[in-house]
This record gives sequence, structure tokens and C-alpha cells, in this order.
Amino acid sequence: MVHAAACAPPPDPTWTLDGEAFGTRWTVRIRGAETNGDEVRAAIEAELDAVDRSMSNWRADSEISRLNASESSEPLPVSDPLALVLEGALEVHEESGGAFDITVGPLLRLFGFGPGGDPASTAPAPAEARAARARVGSELLSLERSNGQATVRRHVPGVELDLSGIAKGYAVDRVATVLTERGFAEHLVEVGGEIRATGAWTLGVQDPTGGLATAIHRSFPVRNLGMATSGGYRDFRAAAGEGEGRFWTHILDPRIGRPVERRTGSVTVLAESCLEADAWATALYVLGPDAGLELAEAHGFAALFLTANADGTVEEAATTAFAAARPRND
Repeated sequence: MVHAAACAPPPDPTWTLDGEAFGTRWTVRIRGAETNGDEVRAAIEAELDAVDRSMSNWRADSEISRLNASESSEPLPVSDPLALVLEGALEVHEESGGAFDITVGPLLRLFGFGPGGDPASTAPAPAEARAARARVGSELLSLERSNGQATVRRHVPGVELDLSGIAKGYAVDRVATVLTERGFAEHLVEVGGEIRATGAWTLGVQDPTGGLATAIHRSFPVRNLGMATSGGYRDFRAAAGEGEGRFWTHILDPRIGRPVERRTGSVTVLAESCLEADAWATALYVLGPDAGLELAEAHGFAALFLTANADGTVEEAATTAFAAARPRND
């Protein structure tokens, strides 16, 4: 759901590692002479694998898949990393008025997205939609800590957890922490478009007008920030059975139980952590360029809204904090 990309490679000397994780690509750029490249790669891959084993809905043996498969109504123990991500997700859900929600899996499947979704799906019948919506809503979850153990309770049977809108951001933060602990003072971590810049780097936001092109709409310098972009311009399809010219994106609006239909435009968020940027980029995109901008400004978020017009031009709207978050040498 996020599609920012690093651009304008930083001045040498730098060295780069990359690979695959979460069904996408990861890239790490480190300033300075290359040191222990194989060990650093192994450390990065270990962190990414740990997040995948805990938070992926695409693997049946993950912690979150086992939790979703449980029929117990009792509190279920969760690991500290999963608890941390759940806490962040529930906070964004509340502050966004429900625009971000980690329980939307049943509805996403109905519209043909995510694990178990059929891309050939037509619009679900009203009864199907009502049944799925009865299991959607982060207020149906509670997270508690007692004696050092975190537990999660589902108050309605069949509630599922889907962390696709926040887990990659957390993974980026974990990799950045490992690199910092190894003494790399300046590095850039990207996983599928979610980014964490440690030190000063130049980042780019993609053109949000649609298609698979990776043209950069604009670039700007950042320092010691996470960045994420949400938009529907890559993962979308025709809204089958709902008339010509309508599209479903992979981003679902939990408040109405339907996919967002804006397949162009994007929201980019800068924040201290990539986890926070990841979740808020999704929430603000769901809210839209008007309500989203108003909420971002009210909360002091650093956010850039791009709205694509029918003639191919792109309008920008940035919060006051977006300009203030960037270094002054731009």
C-alpha cells in the first residue's frame, strides 16, 4: 500500500545490499567503506525473517496466522514485537476515527484482495458484506499486559488481524536499529517503498497518476526520519459488476466496508518511525485529500497529499509540519 522510492543516490562512498522479503524488494544503502558485508546481510535478513514469521498473513505458520486460526475467546499470548505493532495500530485507529483498521481481512477477501481473495470476484452480495462487517472493527479487540506478558482478546468470534498496513514499516525500523547498533551512522533502509533515513539523504515520491512506471514526481532531503507513501495507483482492478469506469483499490475504507475507489493520487508521511509513517499514510489516504489534510494539520503530522487530475497534472497540498520536518538546505 506504500509506494515511495529512494532516488538520487547519495554521494560516494556507499555500498548497497538488497534482496527479497514480504513479496517485495528490500534495499539498504550504507555510507562508508564496505565492512563485513556477509555478516550485515545475514543480520538484515534475520530481522526481516523474524517479522515475516510473526506478522505475515501469507504464511500459515506465522504467529498472526495461528492467532487468527484460533477459535478461543480467551486472551491469547502474543510476542513483544507483535504487541508493539498492535499497540501502534490501535492508537492510529482511534486517532484517525477508524480510517485505519487491522481487522479488515474478511472484507478485503470479499473484494478479491489479500490472502484467499479471488481477483475475479464481483461485488459481494449485501448479506455477505454484512456478515463480514460484523467481524471488522478494531474496537472488537483488546490488548492487555500483565506480569510482563501481552495478550490479545477478540470480543467477537472470527475477528482477524491483518498488519499489511503497518508491518513493513516496523520491519524497516528494526533493520535500521540493527545497522545503528553495528555502528553504521548513516544508512537508508527501504522495504517495498517504506523508508527509514538515518543521516541526511534525498528521497523521492513517485508520480501517482497510475500505471507501473516509477517516475519520480518530486524529491527532497530528509534527515533521521521514516517515510511512507500510500496510494491506489498500483494495486487496483475494475470494480466488477459495478459499472464502467469504477475501480477498487487494495486499500479498504473500514468505515464503509468498501475499497477506496481513488486509484490515483497519494499521501506521503514523514515521522520519527517508519511504523508510524506507514500506518498514518494509509489512514490519511482513506480519509482523502480534504479530511485527511485537515486531520494531519490538526495533529501536526508531516504529510504531503498529491491529487492527480484528469488531464494528468498533479496538485500538491502539504501540511505545515511537512516543510518543517525537512532539512533547510533544500
